[in-house]
Parts: sequence; C-alpha cells; structure tokens
Amino acid sequence: MTGSAQLRFGWFIPTAGDTTRLSAMDEIPPSIELFERVALAAEDAGFEYALVPVQTACWEAWITCAMVSARTERLTMLVAARPGLIAPTVTAKMISTFDQLSGGRIAVNLIAGGSAAEMAADGMFVGHDDRYDIMDETVTLMKRVWTEDAPVTHTGVHFTVEGAVVRPRPLQRPHPRFYLGGISDAAVEVCAKHADVYLYWGDTPENIAVRIAHARSRAAAHGREDQLQFGMRLQVILRDTEDEAWAAAEALIAGASEFHRQAISQMWDQSESNSRMKELVEAPDHRLGPHLWSGISTLRPGAGVAVVGDPEQVASTLREFVDIGCSEFCLSGYPHDVEAERFGRLVMPLLR
Repeated sequence: MTGSAQLRFGWFIPTAGDTTRLSAMDEIPPSIELFERVALAAEDAGFEYALVPVQTACWEAWITCAMVSARTERLTMLVAARPGLIAPTVTAKMISTFDQLSGGRIAVNLIAGGSAAEMAADGMFVGHDDRYDIMDETVTLMKRVWTEDAPVTHTGVHFTVEGAVVRPRPLQRPHPRFYLGGISDAAVEVCAKHADVYLYWGDTPENIAVRIAHARSRAAAHGREDQLQFGMRLQVILRDTEDEAWAAAEALIAGASEFHRQAISQMWDQSESNSRMKELVEAPDHRLGPHLWSGISTLRPGAGVAVVGDPEQVASTLREFVDIGCSEFCLSGYPHDVEAERFGRLVMPLLR
C-alpha cells in the first residue's frame, strides 16, 4: 500500500460518556476513570493521538486533556479549540505551556462551531463565515507570537494586540500541528492557509477524492500544497466476522425513540459537514458502500460514518482512502476502550 509507513492513527475520548447503544448515552457516565481507561487502551493499541471534543454535553476539553496527558506516556492530545472565545495570545500561551509540560504531546483541532444556539449560549453572536475569519486571524496571530523574536503588535479586524510576548515558546517547532475539518468554502480557505491536516468526516472515497483535489488547489494558491495532509474522521464497528459486525451496527442504533431521532436531525444547523451527514443517512439501509454505514448519524451529531466488517474488510476500506491521498485516520467506536483494543490487535498490523 502506497505510503503506509507514514500512516498516523488517532482515537477519540468520549467526554459526554460512553455506551454500547446510542439510545442510552448515559450507560457509562463521563468520569476521569472512563477517560483514562480509553486513553490507555488507545495508547496500548498503538494510536498516536486522542481527539477530545467540544459540545454542550461534553466535559471541558482543555482540562480533560491536561488530566489525561498526565496519566499517559506517549499519547498526543488533539484538543478542540474554538477561536473567538479566548484571546489568541492567551490561547497561544495555553498551547505552548501544554506543549512544554507534556513533552510535545499536543495538537490543535480548530473548531468554528456547528450551531448558532450553542455559540450564543457561550456569548458568541457571530455568523458562520465570520467565525472562520476570526479563526484565520487567531491562527495568524498565534503563529506570529510563537515564531517572531520581537514583541508582536497586531491591528486586525477582530483583534488588536500591542507588544505581545508569549513564553514559553512551543517545544514543537515551529509550533504544534493544526487540524481542521469543515467543507464550507470558508473552512476550505482557512484550512488551505493554516492546517497541517485536513480532517474530513466520513464520506465515500469518491467524494473525498474530489474534496482533496479542491483543497490541494486552494493550498497551492498559498504556496502550501506540499504542507497540507489529509485524514478521515471515521467510526469503526469491527468484529471477527462480517455478520457479527453488521449485527453490532444495528444493535448500536436499536431502541431509540422518534423524539431522539428528531432532536439529532435538528442539531448543528450551521455546520455544512453535519448537513452532509444528514444527507448520507438517506442512503438505503444507511449503506454508502459494501462496508461504509451512516446509521450512527441518526442518533449522534458530528462524524457518524462507520467502517463495518471483519478485520480485512475494515483494513481494505481504509486502504481505499489511503489510495486517494489520506495519511491519517482519527477513529472511534463503542465502547471506546474495547473497540480501540480490538482495532489495535486486529487491524493495525494489516495496515502497518
């Protein structure tokens, strides 16, 4: 498989709680014991990093990442950051301090927010594209205070800073990696300018190939075509046999009320990526291909496309994304500690 030696794998820490069925998300409530158990399972399985989300139901991401980082040895924390809620220079200092104290084990997942109501609840009344403008200016300013020798003065559209000095500087040089998802035009532009990894939510390889080609052309306009890598954010439902995997997939979404389904369908109204998840749910039996399934999106906002099958089928499906240019996979599965161990034992050797 072309480029397989460069593949990187991330896992997910479910800070809203974990479950064996999505109709009962409080089955395994959030706790430091849960987060540590999942993180250690992922680390032992060979995952390089762990994504920690932000959403109303989730526990606070920065504090969770700090606590989990202190309980692991190798796992990099991919912390979700929402530009506009914390001053760029303060965010830069938080990241560089974390980077130094963890021995270089932080990466930053840039989040614009998927719902106007959720953003308003945090005091941010800014439209979709304007949030990406804030993100662009935030990252530009953070990169400056991390890399320039002189104190930084900046007068922009959203921020004014005079004589900014951020200490410590990041351990990772020139700074930790930035991840960004989103498929709106505003998201693609910021990603082309700033991201190290464009992390797409699940879709068919054919659609992702088109998006990669477009993002590469936009990155080339900024002189960054060779600096932008691509990854997939996917769920995994892995079992010893294909029949067992599909049975597990159906069991995961069984028993949900119509109220639950309707509530999920109305969430994250400003996210084009989430709108795409809603489109993919309409596929017959939620099947997007032989081993791609969108059923999780009926009961969960965000990245809901799963790879379903036995070890070789799961590995083969992931290879299809590698063949179109993906070098990273940020994965998750229920319950997260069990699925991480299973993936590391049964699939990781097939890909590495």
